[in-house]
Amino acid sequence: MRDWINIIDEWTENKRDKSINSYLKNFFEKTFQNTLIPEKSWFGFPPSKNSLGLFFGRVMLVGIFQDTIEIIIDDDISDKIGFPTRVVGSSKSNGELLFWITTSSSNLKKLIENELIWKHYKVASLKVDSYSNISWERKDWLNGKFRLSEIYNPNKRIELTNEEYELTFENEIRNSQLDSKEKRIERLKKANKTAQQTISTSKIYIRNSDVVAEVLDRANGICEYCENQAPFKRDFDGLGFLEVHHLIPLSENGLDTVENCVALCPNCHRHAHYGKKTFELNKIKKKRHTNGYK
Repeated sequence: MRDWINIIDEWTENKRDKSINSYLKNFFEKTFQNTLIPEKSWFGFPPSKNSLGLFFGRVMLVGIFQDTIEIIIDDDISDKIGFPTRVVGSSKSNGELLFWITTSSSNLKKLIENELIWKHYKVASLKVDSYSNISWERKDWLNGKFRLSEIYNPNKRIELTNEEYELTFENEIRNSQLDSKEKRIERLKKANKTAQQTISTSKIYIRNSDVVAEVLDRANGICEYCENQAPFKRDFDGLGFLEVHHLIPLSENGLDTVENCVALCPNCHRHAHYGKKTFELNKIKKKRHTNGYK
């Protein structure tokens, strides 16, 4: 098995500033710990040795070029972390955008210590698996790179917690709702309909925030089951609070689509989960047919 530490030593061997070596080892170990699909991620450098990075398919997750460091994240948090960001170009044709943090390698220590960055990196390292134009692998391109799961085997890998994901997803929904309906629909046409999943203390499904935003927009504050007004208004935007429910659960291979979702008041949502025998799916289907949508 190739030693990842030796890979970094080899890359920095001809670098003018060799003091970066120890920081890079700490930095990439932090990266490896927070990469949620190590069996599909590759670490190494091209024959030119002009860069060193961790890759997923054809997209770089984390990399260093001369004195520039980049880290992929799932949200534009530049105002919270003090580092500039830019959109990952290859994510534009998918359902949701990813972003690069771009900064000087002199900030390696600050990057390592900023836990907010790693929370958003974890989600991004999982999301890329559902981006069809990112996840392909080409054998010649993988020359000089080694599968992360084969070169790094920690005793305990950091996992994505339910709390971390839910906090991130709520923010994604807000951003989607602030966007135009036209942009959401365009993204939904390109989005992967199968929710990516990972294992934490329980199984987490990585959902599409545009689906949630579009279903809530369709409901317009009215529960799509009991047809009553939402029980209260949310503090952050004043809209009626409804919860989005998958008619065919994701755990039963249901799709993460607008058609497979319904906006419910909290009471009806609990009815859908815990009173399945009396929850009338046909009631929803009949209303949809009457109103001219699926």
